[in-house]
Amino acid sequence: MAEAQKELKAKRRQLFELRLQHARGEVKNNRQFAQIKADVARLMFRLSELNREEMLDEDEAQDEELLTEEAPPADAAPSGQVEA
Repeated sequence: MAEAQKELKAKRRQLFELRLQHARGEVKNNRQFAQIKADVARLMFRLSELNREEMLDEDEAQDEELLTEEAPPADAAPSGQVEA
């Protein structure tokens, strides 16, 4: 995930610099704007997917932890019944 964040930061910087070049009239290929914007969108989507997966994994781990805490021992008497 850290790699994707670094790449996203680099692409955003690249887009910023391209805008500066465009303002100075130095850009010859305007298609670069669309390509970089698409790259940024892909990276943002990937990061959101990674975040979602992390959250789901954490939820599953918490659910498993709760289940093991709530489960009574196997040799315990069922609640409401007294052992004879």
